[in-house]
Amino acid sequence: MRYDYAKLFGDLLGEWLQSGDSLAVADGAPSSEPMRQEKAEQQDRIQELIFTPKHVDTGAIEEYLDELFSSPDASAALENLRKTLKMHGETLLRRSVNVDEMEELIKSLLARDLLSPEKAATLKGFLDSAVIIEEVTSVLNMQLASLDKWDWPEEGVAVEMRRHLSGKYRAYMDNEIMQALLFQYIGIQWSITFKRAFKAVAESRAWKTETPVLSRPQLKRRNEQLGEALDGVGGYRRGGPPVQCAGSRHLPVSIEGKRRALQLGQFFMTQLPDEMEGETAYDEEPRAGEKPNQGLNAQQVLLRLVSTEAHLKKTLKGSCTIMRADLEWFGPSLPHDSILTVLKFFGMSDTWVEFFRKWLAAKLRFGSDGVRVRSRGVPIAHSLSVLCGEAILFGMDFAVNQRAKGLYVYRIYDDFWYLSDDGVLCADAWREMNKYASLVGITFNMKKTGGVCVGAELEPSLPKGRVGWGFLVFEGRFVVDQTAVDVHIQELRRQLASAKSVFGYVNALNKYLEFFRRNFAQPARCFGQEHADEVVSTFARIQRAVFAETDGSVVRKIQEMVEARFGVKDIPAGWCFLPTAEGGLDVVNPIVHVLTVRDSLAGDPSGVFAEQMRLDRDAYEAARTRWNGEAEFMPWEEYILGRETRLGDWAAAWEGLQAVGVSKWNAVGEWIVGLYSDEIMHRFGDLQIVEGTLIPVGMLSAFRNAKVAWDS
Repeated sequence: MRYDYAKLFGDLLGEWLQSGDSLAVADGAPSSEPMRQEKAEQQDRIQELIFTPKHVDTGAIEEYLDELFSSPDASAALENLRKTLKMHGETLLRRSVNVDEMEELIKSLLARDLLSPEKAATLKGFLDSAVIIEEVTSVLNMQLASLDKWDWPEEGVAVEMRRHLSGKYRAYMDNEIMQALLFQYIGIQWSITFKRAFKAVAESRAWKTETPVLSRPQLKRRNEQLGEALDGVGGYRRGGPPVQCAGSRHLPVSIEGKRRALQLGQFFMTQLPDEMEGETAYDEEPRAGEKPNQGLNAQQVLLRLVSTEAHLKKTLKGSCTIMRADLEWFGPSLPHDSILTVLKFFGMSDTWVEFFRKWLAAKLRFGSDGVRVRSRGVPIAHSLSVLCGEAILFGMDFAVNQRAKGLYVYRIYDDFWYLSDDGVLCADAWREMNKYASLVGITFNMKKTGGVCVGAELEPSLPKGRVGWGFLVFEGRFVVDQTAVDVHIQELRRQLASAKSVFGYVNALNKYLEFFRRNFAQPARCFGQEHADEVVSTFARIQRAVFAETDGSVVRKIQEMVEARFGVKDIPAGWCFLPTAEGGLDVVNPIVHVLTVRDSLAGDPSGVFAEQMRLDRDAYEAARTRWNGEAEFMPWEEYILGRETRLGDWAAAWEGLQAVGVSKWNAVGEWIVGLYSDEIMHRFGDLQIVEGTLIPVGMLSAFRNAKVAWDS
């Protein structure tokens, strides 16, 4: 029996390799007339944008930025920023790349998924040869040494339209390998420096904070009567000694301190790297060898943060306004004059501005069309493109900070979120964002932009609209948008129907179910058990709809496929779910993943801060009773001023609500064993269906990590 399944496993692998399902990117034209039409429409729209120049008033942009940085603190921060960028530009023109850097550079370029599959395979092969690495390094250094003479080839660069899982087509430049390495190197080097320089501004005295700071007499009184640290960085937790922290402008053990650390660590210039290493685009899953996706992880963290802050602000102030905004065709629509003006304002030298000017004016070829020069926008997936976008949007981030009393914009590239218990403050931020956007020539996508207020009416000047992400929409709490799910159920059915092998079918199913799971958000204490239950019921509905022909059973569907193709009958259900390393198909069951963490989630997350308020009164009375000094003990109204800036218990509750659901080790594996072990043991005498030595580990790794060849 085990031999039969070893043979079946080999047959399945052979079918997968021969079918074309193993390819990273699908070849050929779109498979249906609606898709062909959609591709043509999106290509026409992209061409309309990038070949039509957008006029902006560069003098007005400079004047706005001059005024924005006019305060003494902001002026000092700007001066330091300019010195940093000027020095980096001079250094970058003199330095050369070494062999060790080249290996990291190649890995970082491969991670961007910019090159065609053939060129990516060639570039990956470079890593296997020290001689080739040295030669490529030498060529790149020659290119850098003559950078002032660089220009686009007269024949132009071909552009390829690729379809993503979201259904949207994107235009990729088919760069030559050395050209792509040059762009990647310059882009990464500038990105690292820009991020550090911008972060220095955010950590300077110029950057305002939204939460009011207690006065010196209030801090002194809290130090004497509550034992809190006097330097403004301590926190106090009930039943224990004062908590001491290293000095800075931040308050690490308070809500505000943790909030600030999260802002700078997770939501500041998210798309710019701290160092040269492989990473994925912000809306893509990482593959083998890549670091965890910072942008994608930031979205999950952001959803938890928004949910937690809504609970907090509604409890303390009675209401919370949440705004979400998105820019329309941001990358393709960026005016070149805006990019160059901003780069020069922040301190980039004329030499480097000229290089960026030439790089932006790319010579492009769409299909059989002739060569045309890009006059607007930046190409997708280039590190230089991300840098241009982040430089433009840093101006907007700082403008909101200055004009809306320190309100922080949680931004992941062109996706903006901000919230406050003061709707007027949100309106001020929205007005400034529109002013800046108009100046630099970008537009908000009002279909993805809107505000909602919990506990009160939305400020009239704010646009009403859907506030959500993925398959979630905020309606007092994050709920599943079933209409959006319905659209993707049909897409999943189409993708599965196009799979030509059993392994390809399972791979497509697993990737799409993970896509659903990611866009439902990770179960967390702030979402509560109600969210988990809703996700479980939605997955059950998806399964019933996708596998309607087999009464909602993925097992029966796979059994029918295997029997029809290989003549193997009576396949055990557990075989579908066992890991491939043990000879199974490793079909994902997302419902089990959610159920294994459900018990660790809060039953009523909205009550967490209400309980903290009750405990505050007890702690206040206890502290007042203990006080035996001559001065009168602080009033209750003064004590509670420290909830967000001083009290460690509030910080612990705030942080605890954002914790993701946890399960005991290998809970999913235990579920598989519990359900199917008797059946599998009876058939095979062991939970390992196929001997480990007969399983091609490398091939299976490719199977698990290959991008799905979406039928496009």
